[in-house]
Amino acid sequence: MTERERTMFSENNRISGRQMYRLMTYDLLGIGTLLVPQMLAKAAGRDGILSIGIGMAAALMYLWILRRIAPPAQESYPEYMKRQLGRIGGGIVQAGYLIYLVLLAGYVAYLFADVILRDLLRGESFYLILSVIMLLVLYGLAGGIEGRARAYEMLFWFLLIPLFLMLFAAADEVCTDYWAPLGMSSLKGVAGGAYGVFLNLSFAFLLLFSGTYVRRQETLFAAGKRAILFVGCLHAVLYLVLEGIFGVPALAGMDYPAVTLMSTVKISGGFLKRTDAFMFGVWFFTLYALLNSCVFYGSSIAEKLWKPILKMPKGKKYMWIFYGSVAVAASAAAICFYRSRAVFDWYERFLWYVGTPFLVLAPVFTAQKKWGRRMLALAVICAAALLVMTGCAPAELEDRDFPIDIAVRDMKDAGLTWYEAEQEGNRMVDYSHLKVLILEQEFVEDEAAVQEWLTFLKEKSEVPRNAYVVVTEDAEALLAQSETLGEAVGDYLEEQFENVSQIKKQAYPTIGSLYQEMDNRQETLFLPYVTVEEEKPAVEQYYVWKRGTPAGMVAGEAARLAFFTQNRMMEYVLPLEEGMLLLSDASNEIAFTKKDGVRKVVVTIHCSGSVQGTGGKENEGKLALSAEDYMNRMAANVRQEKQVDLTGSYRKLGGAARGWYEEYQERGENYEEEVEVVYRVKINWIHLS
Repeated sequence: MTERERTMFSENNRISGRQMYRLMTYDLLGIGTLLVPQMLAKAAGRDGILSIGIGMAAALMYLWILRRIAPPAQESYPEYMKRQLGRIGGGIVQAGYLIYLVLLAGYVAYLFADVILRDLLRGESFYLILSVIMLLVLYGLAGGIEGRARAYEMLFWFLLIPLFLMLFAAADEVCTDYWAPLGMSSLKGVAGGAYGVFLNLSFAFLLLFSGTYVRRQETLFAAGKRAILFVGCLHAVLYLVLEGIFGVPALAGMDYPAVTLMSTVKISGGFLKRTDAFMFGVWFFTLYALLNSCVFYGSSIAEKLWKPILKMPKGKKYMWIFYGSVAVAASAAAICFYRSRAVFDWYERFLWYVGTPFLVLAPVFTAQKKWGRRMLALAVICAAALLVMTGCAPAELEDRDFPIDIAVRDMKDAGLTWYEAEQEGNRMVDYSHLKVLILEQEFVEDEAAVQEWLTFLKEKSEVPRNAYVVVTEDAEALLAQSETLGEAVGDYLEEQFENVSQIKKQAYPTIGSLYQEMDNRQETLFLPYVTVEEEKPAVEQYYVWKRGTPAGMVAGEAARLAFFTQNRMMEYVLPLEEGMLLLSDASNEIAFTKKDGVRKVVVTIHCSGSVQGTGGKENEGKLALSAEDYMNRMAANVRQEKQVDLTGSYRKLGGAARGWYEEYQERGENYEEEVEVVYRVKINWIHLS
């Protein structure tokens, strides 16, 4: 057996470098993926990606400093603090670490329970969930650091691969236009975002307490470096995906955007509907890992502090006293966060202004034997000053109803009465499997009512964000088609949207799309207008939702042109005098020009083309011009009659026409009136018959 194998499997209270890397990755990953994206969106906006880079660099510098002031090999950090600062000074710093770890454990436990209550076990008792979490933490401590390391080593890729798959699936829905323009945030905002990223990555300080568990310090800090780089890069990818799907304004208003992302992603084939539930395994284990680490290291510090004072005998069994005490203290902190928003806000200020500076400076004070004590006293005084200034049981499955489609006719349907409606026999309505929201046209045209309804749904967060939204004249008549179809209208429409139509599913708005536009005000959405044709639901028109406001109806042909030119439709058919022109595989280039006071949006469409029923190769140029003329006439008519731009060019202003972007931020309602849309068609001919 090799030395590495003996390290991995023997009971010697040692772990390998790879195991330490995976432990540290788990510690950094969970809370960061939940909280960092929203924080970056608020602080730095589109420049959040720059903040991530700066935060990573600062964390690596912090790790470099820790490596040079770390205690000698095999000397525990609490003992090192006592030797450097004396009994009193070392005790103060240890107490500071203990308080930090207890509060952090309480914060993580609160987030853990809150995520479960929001999205998995709605209506369950917070205290029951918290108790189960803490019992699981204590159970995980039974195997010591070796047991934890082995478990996380086995689960590492098993848990991360689903996360990568979800990000890959979500990448198909990313709109890169949301990434621009860059350079709009202030230096203070970018710095604030970088500090938030560093705050998350500063949990690498736990390496100081891990020196006795590895053979060489070089191995320890190499593992920390790998963990910071891996997690930092994952933060960057996640932020770009979230920003590209939701937009910065909407992202800034979300509590847990990564969880929301997983509820938004749709996987083709219908085999996995609740992707958010599937992904909870990732956050469960990452939050559990950090909580476990906080209790483990906090208990180690408590033992060094209190065993000499209490004159407790040596023995591993006495550690359970400290495990239990730290777990109880963390639970008390979590309950305080749950019961009082003021306490929760106080802790976040504490973490921001006191906790993180303490993590950075405490090791420096400890390493400087000569002046460390004086600086420590000054730091304690400053920290105290800053701290003062910062001043029902769930129903069983058989007692639940799972609606597939819901009709909203007016504000009565849109309000609490509809949302919390219960069926006969006290049955709970569970909306997690909702597929389609059916809105009556009269309701959609009441902008104030729709905004109120969207705000209400967003706050409740029980309706899945990936439920499709359609418009109809008579919702009751549409729902009545379920008997004729032999299935729910929601199931039928979902099948049409995802598997039958040539239109890509990303073109069909969801309730999440409406949420986003309520904040972003950048997109033109085409809501399918459903009628009944030959006793089946059919979509021949679309109701336009332009930058968060209703804009009226357009013909299906106009909407399909918009879908095709925005790469949301696989094929597009143009009628000819003799036959038809079939276009496919479209991509577009948009240029913004201004000449003689006229602003033009020139859209060059590159696509493949084939003809059925007419001409020969000599007609290529004529057919391309015919396609251009057809598209330009349709785009001009829709723009003049409905003030709707089929190209979706408004969302591209930030990256391609910054001056226009800044101007129309204040008067976006004038954009369609003041620009002219011109299509140019470049066809790669595949076949002419």
